[in-house]
Amino acid sequence: MEVIEKYEALMVSTLGDESLYTRAKETLFHQFEQLQLTEKEKAGLTAEFVTKFSLGMSQASMQTALSWSKEERDGPYQLALVKANTENALAGYEKIKEEICLLQKEDELKCVTIEATMAASLRENGRVKTYDADEPCKPIAMEDEGLKYFQTKQVQADSQRIFSDTYRKSGVVQLGIDPDDAVFKGLTGNTHNEDGELAGYTAQQTANAERTRIAFEDSKVNHAANSSASMIGQMLSAEVAPADADVQRWRDAVDRLLDTYHTTPTA
Repeated sequence: MEVIEKYEALMVSTLGDESLYTRAKETLFHQFEQLQLTEKEKAGLTAEFVTKFSLGMSQASMQTALSWSKEERDGPYQLALVKANTENALAGYEKIKEEICLLQKEDELKCVTIEATMAASLRENGRVKTYDADEPCKPIAMEDEGLKYFQTKQVQADSQRIFSDTYRKSGVVQLGIDPDDAVFKGLTGNTHNEDGELAGYTAQQTANAERTRIAFEDSKVNHAANSSASMIGQMLSAEVAPADADVQRWRDAVDRLLDTYHTTPTA
């Protein structure tokens, strides 16, 4: 019904007083007046004009009515489709924008990770001094800095301190693998230096202990000799002959001090 109504409206407009049909008809009648035509020729031309023009206008009006109805019918759908395509394009734009932002965030995260790695490496290892000529990203030498460098220096200092302390206590220590337990350790200590003097705190302590022991033994023998001499002297003062055993004990003590026992074994 909508197509018929539009078709009728178009036909009315086409055949109206100011329509193309009216102007064409007036032009045709004006030509009839100018030309010497018979009534039969006029009738034939008029019939042919009306038939062709009516058919053409009818077809054009019908086609226009159909297109008009189709546009009215499909117009909301086309508008909805255009709107949906526009929204889809906007969504695609937002998606691309988010992906770009995500890539930027990933790049920022990579930069932060690289900076953190470099900072940790600088703190641990110091700056790179030399890179491999064949592999530019491979470091082969580092500057004398960084936590590990100073830790190595500290270990070396501790080792030197241990060696110094060992030498102070025990003199020159021979290091090697103990055949009994296959452990690398100190095997023997040289208690004398190249000049034949005692080397090492432990050797000196041992020598001091030995001298203390000898001094104690000397003190006992000296006390025995002095006691025997004092007793013999008192007996002689009293004109009492000392017993041979007492005299022999005094002689033994003196002989031991003079000949047998030595008080200077320090080397």
